[in-house]
Amino acid sequence: MIQELMIINQAGLALFYHNFKNNDRINDEQSLASYFDIICRFTKRNFKESLRTLTLDSVIFFFYTHKSLYHLVLKFDKKKFDKKVLETLSESIINKFLEEYKDVLEDFNGEISLFKSFSEEIRKLLASDFNEFKNLLIIEH
Repeated sequence: MIQELMIINQAGLALFYHNFKNNDRINDEQSLASYFDIICRFTKRNFKESLRTLTLDSVIFFFYTHKSLYHLVLKFDKKKFDKKVLETLSESIINKFLEEYKDVLEDFNGEISLFKSFSEEIRKLLASDFNEFKNLLIIEH
């Protein structure tokens, strides 16, 4: 089940972070975003392949790179997952983000608090047409 979600721009900056388990933020998502950006660039440059998943002892990180070169990273527990479903979900989320914040992204000045309200858009997106995704989520109230 998906636990966390992060959208990273081309410069390796975490523009948006959402935790599905609770409202807590990770201690330093900017450092984590920089790490993910570096490892993705490293694999692309040195192995000529994109990083798709990173497996740790208890979690998996799924990486999706949009044609705009924005990255979406999903963190979830180590249960069976469907890569196609995750890719479709990721594409939908990134497209909605780029559509919602087109003007802000064009004149981006580094202020990431402008994207905080996207959490509500994710909830709407997942509640509307994406019933197939609901079994991937942990949403605790």
